[in-house]
Amino acid sequence: MNLSRIAAWVGYLGLLGLWIAWATVFAPARHAPASIILGIAALPLLIALRGFLYDRRGSFIWLGLISLVYFIHGVGAATDASQRTLAGLEIVFSLCLFGGALVRLRMRENP
Repeated sequence: MNLSRIAAWVGYLGLLGLWIAWATVFAPARHAPASIILGIAALPLLIALRGFLYDRRGSFIWLGLISLVYFIHGVGAATDASQRTLAGLEIVFSLCLFGGALVRLRMRENP
């Protein structure tokens, strides 16, 4: 397994674990139930899991694009002082996923 695939896996599993923890443990239940938040936040990651496991090009494109949405959310959440640590982790994991997916796509394009 090469470094780009490891970076993509770290970003993927980091975002998935972070959102599970954020929706169930760290987020107050002010707006919506945790199951709805978790479904909206984790579903885009889970859609691409099968293709990600089998190293399919389309899944890496999807994960690269969706990681930018998580990055934007992390930057927005970083403005709140109580969520700054979780938002920082989300930014790091989303950039890791984006970078790993981008390099993996470039490597597959030029073997």
